[in-house]
Amino acid sequence: MRLTIKALGWTIILLWIFTLALPVSVAFSLMKLAEGRNLGIQEPTFMLSNGNISISMPIYVNNTGFYDISEAGVKIRIGKADKTIVTLYRDLPNIPAGQMVNTSCILTASLMEIFQKDCTLLTEDANLNVNAALHFRVAYAIAFNVAQNFSTRWGAPFHNLTYILAYDGATHTFSFSISFNNHAFFPLSGPFEIRLYNSSNYEIGKTSLYLDVPSGEFFQETVDVAVDPLGVTNRVLIRMFFADLHVLETEWILP
Repeated sequence: MRLTIKALGWTIILLWIFTLALPVSVAFSLMKLAEGRNLGIQEPTFMLSNGNISISMPIYVNNTGFYDISEAGVKIRIGKADKTIVTLYRDLPNIPAGQMVNTSCILTASLMEIFQKDCTLLTEDANLNVNAALHFRVAYAIAFNVAQNFSTRWGAPFHNLTYILAYDGATHTFSFSISFNNHAFFPLSGPFEIRLYNSSNYEIGKTSLYLDVPSGEFFQETVDVAVDPLGVTNRVLIRMFFADLHVLETEWILP
């Protein structure tokens, strides 16, 4: 009986030693990771592919600690001012102790969803805030993360979108002279549509054209919209669309 109690006592002591030693050794492992350039996140680059924005985020982790790194993942938040536009997450493989990972983490976001979240990005340049956080666990127990903030310049595809409008009452035709600059890092290709509505929100005419504007180029073209003369009112509502995106809405008063 005394031997059993003595063995139980030693077991409890060993458990206490292990319990106290684990956080100390984990903390030391984290210190080894933090020193020098053992882990970090570098500035992302942006590309366009199949209607999606691809974000390439270089990540490096040199696991010089005593424990494996598990449940690793990268979370990217892109926002403007206090508004979150898109949040992306991707899992990373485990990194055993003594090994290093140096890779580019690729995350993708739908361009359409981004514009639907903030339609001003279609027509206005902006400074976007990028917050990238690397999350992981050490010794499969202690959670840790490192974060980095970046600022990136967004160029609007329809920057400085303007139009000059004239109405020919004899032919019942609205003539639009449209111009804009494609400040986006990608070419602008797709259908562009102009729809006209009267004061009762009844559609009185529309027209469309196909845009193919390279990045950094200026676009200008004149298009005509024939309308139903019976539906024309003094106030005309103008709506412009690119694909399924609402680019501009404004009013025009007949002189």
